[in-house]
Amino acid sequence: MPKSGSLIQDFLNLFGRDHDSQHCNLEQLLSWLHPAERDSVQRGLQALLAASTPLVISARLLQPQQQKAVWLMLRGEVGENDEVLGTVQNISPQKRDESALRESEQRFRQLFEQTPRIAVQGYDRERRVIYWNHASTLLYGYAVNEAMGRRLEELIVPPEARNKVANAINLWQLGGPPAPPAEVQLQRKDGSLVWVFSSHLMLRNSLDQTELYCVDIDLTTQKKFDNELQASERRYRSLVEHLGDAIFITDANNQLSFLNPAWETISGYTISDSLGSPLQRFMPDLGQTPLHQRLEELRDGALESLRVECQLLTSSGQARRVELQLNQSQPDQSIHGSLHDMHERHLSQQLQKARNAVLDKLLGVHPLSDILGDISHRLESLQPQMKVSIMLLNEHQQLHIGAAPSLAETYTQAIDGVQAALEVGSCGHAAVSGELVIVENISLHPYWRDYKAIALAVDLHACWSLPFKNENGQVLGTFGIYYPQPTRPSAADIALVTEFTRLAGLAVQFRANPTTAEMCESDQRYASHD
Repeated sequence: MPKSGSLIQDFLNLFGRDHDSQHCNLEQLLSWLHPAERDSVQRGLQALLAASTPLVISARLLQPQQQKAVWLMLRGEVGENDEVLGTVQNISPQKRDESALRESEQRFRQLFEQTPRIAVQGYDRERRVIYWNHASTLLYGYAVNEAMGRRLEELIVPPEARNKVANAINLWQLGGPPAPPAEVQLQRKDGSLVWVFSSHLMLRNSLDQTELYCVDIDLTTQKKFDNELQASERRYRSLVEHLGDAIFITDANNQLSFLNPAWETISGYTISDSLGSPLQRFMPDLGQTPLHQRLEELRDGALESLRVECQLLTSSGQARRVELQLNQSQPDQSIHGSLHDMHERHLSQQLQKARNAVLDKLLGVHPLSDILGDISHRLESLQPQMKVSIMLLNEHQQLHIGAAPSLAETYTQAIDGVQAALEVGSCGHAAVSGELVIVENISLHPYWRDYKAIALAVDLHACWSLPFKNENGQVLGTFGIYYPQPTRPSAADIALVTEFTRLAGLAVQFRANPTTAEMCESDQRYASHD
């Protein structure tokens, strides 16, 4: 390029000059540029003129401070006739974009450097560290100079996972599936493991080369809390599973959503069969007034808690006395509570009340039929699935109804006065043998061949009989226990009825020999069974 020459108007316009400046020398051209650019442009022009080295350089124009910077791209080469050919291009928009990008990158780098809990690492296509922020140093223990240039898998991946990680990254670079964000255990400089939540991003740099960036969040504190919470939950679950009381939760629709193993022990129902059922399925009392009303008050928030006693119907049909402690949980309106089996205590209390009632009626010279009727009612109230008959054996070995408050009159009329004999119904056989007789299914048992039709007609399908005797072992009568479905008594049922047969025996013997001494003697004898 000559030291002076004719410049076309477009060229001058790019430099912000008018037509009068078309004849200029090199010094004048350099004076149009920002001082910081002049030396590099001068060296480039000199190399072009002296050695025909192609010129490609960007430079800023000299502008007043309040104006935006104008950047030009200068290109030049020497032609065949040693003629210098060149072009000038305004690249100001590109430079502004590059500047904004650098500022944005710098802000992000500052953000990453100033965020102590977010570790960011950058890796090249060979998985070597090209970026390592301060949080990465805090998390993994490597200073920046220790980490730079080292491979990811050798730096922070446990030995057993290194090949897998390297292969997964290589596959991702070739278009395979990206590594999903996940909780993983990585390795510190000292060899200890650390839980992190790791996210990954694959980018391409200006050379179209892939770069992998990992963003790791330290989960040490969270994992500690999680482990403590899980340990606490295990302890709580172990406690709940080994409690003698049943623990339950019902949802907003009053359906059971949780039960502990004690439920199966108390109710006889499996947990799987019980979940999704309302409490009223097992405790019908809760569906009756006033318990139903109080339960609704609890659910509506009018009551903070509720403690009630009610009957639980077990899978075998037995009614057990239980105590419920109920509490409402906000905001889901669920109810959680406990169920305590108080059946044995309740039976003991009711037996004592029955004894006292029998003695009071005996002292009050009440008819024997009233006393036996009261005994039957009390037994049926304890076990509503039972229908009770008390039959008395006379000197002719005939059984007569002493009490049968819940049996159909057509049935009691048919069996009243039956001749006691072996294989004649449950009560007839028990009166003669003096032993417990259990008939699980009336329709199939040979003892009931003569009475099967009338029993089934009034919905009696099972019957067991227990004789009661005097002090000499002589049978005084029998208890007949009927059910509306084929079944057999539990050991607890037999023990309960045995206690009531003693009360009936006391009443019958006292009526036969009403002396105060014998009554008191009997009273003492019964007290010994408490």
